[in-house]
Amino acid sequence: MKTIKNYIDSLFLGVTETNQTKQLKEDLLASAEDRYEDLKSQGKSENEAIGGVISEFGSIDELVDEMNIKQEFIDEKGVEIDAIKVDEAVAFLNKRRKGATQIGLGVMAIMIGVALFFATMGFYGENIGGIFGLPFVLLGAAIGVPLFIIAGTSMSNENKKLNDRFILIEVKNEMKKRKELFQRSFVFCIVTGVALCILSVIPLIVFSELYRSEASEVFSIAFLLAVVSLGVFFFIFGGVIMGSFTKMIDQTYFISDEDEPGPRAKAERDSKRPAWFQALEKIYWPIVVAIFLVQGFILGNWGTNWTIFPIAGIVFWILESIFSKDE
Repeated sequence: MKTIKNYIDSLFLGVTETNQTKQLKEDLLASAEDRYEDLKSQGKSENEAIGGVISEFGSIDELVDEMNIKQEFIDEKGVEIDAIKVDEAVAFLNKRRKGATQIGLGVMAIMIGVALFFATMGFYGENIGGIFGLPFVLLGAAIGVPLFIIAGTSMSNENKKLNDRFILIEVKNEMKKRKELFQRSFVFCIVTGVALCILSVIPLIVFSELYRSEASEVFSIAFLLAVVSLGVFFFIFGGVIMGSFTKMIDQTYFISDEDEPGPRAKAERDSKRPAWFQALEKIYWPIVVAIFLVQGFILGNWGTNWTIFPIAGIVFWILESIFSKDE
C-alpha cells in the first residue's frame, strides 16, 4: 500500500497544500485502499492489484480545478459554495425522466387524436367524418396539453432549485456512470424512432399507388400519424434524458435557462468565448428570424423556409465549438 500512497503523493507535487488538498488525498487513499482490497478478493496478486488501482487514476487536474473554483468562491463570498449534491442530481434525473414520459405521451395523445380524425373521415367521408372526428382532436388536446403543463412546471421548478449552483466532481462522475448505463437505451430509442418514422410512410406509398382512392389515402395518413407519434415518443424520451446528463457533465455551474444563465454560469461561459462571439450571439437569432420572415412573406417560400432554423442551429453550434475555449 506504500506504493499507492507514494503514487498519490506524486500526483499532488506542485499543488498548494491546503486543508482541501489534504482531505482530497485522504479520500483518494481511502478509495484506493478499498479498490485494492476488492481486486485482491478477486484473486489478483499484490502487484496486479496495485497496478490495477494505479491504472484507474487519471489526472487530478479536474479535481484541482474544482477545488480552485470552490476556494475562489469562498474567498470572494466568505461562505462555502452551494454545490449540487449527488442525491439532488439523481432527483433531477428522476424528474426529467418523468417529465420526458409525460411530454412524449402528450405528443402521442395529440397526434393520435388527429389520426383518429382522419380515420373517421375515411369511414364517413369528408363532411360527416369531419364533424364526428373533431371530438377526437379536442380529446387529444385535452389530454396532451395538461401533460405538457404538468411536465414543464415540474421540470422548471426542479431546475430553479439547482440554477447557478456549482456541480461537484463526484456528481459529474455519478452522471457519467449513469450515462454509460443509459447509452444502450438511448441508441434503442433513436433507432426505434427512426424505424417507426420510415415504416409509417410505407402504407401511404402503397395505398396511393395501388388503390388511388381518397379514402385509402386518408386511412394511410391516419396510420402514418399514429405510428409516427410512437416514434416521436422515443425521440423525446431518449433526447430529454440524454440532455439531462449533458447538463450535469458538461457544465461547471448548472444552467436552468440557456437563454438566461445565472451570474456565475454566465461569467464562466463568457470567459471561454471571445468578445466578438458574445456580440454575435446577441444578434444571430434575430437575423435568422428576419430572414425567415422575408423568405416567407416577401418571397413566398414557406415550403422549405422552416429548414433555416435547424441549419442556423447547426451553424451556431459549429461556431461555438470552434471558437469557445475548453479549459
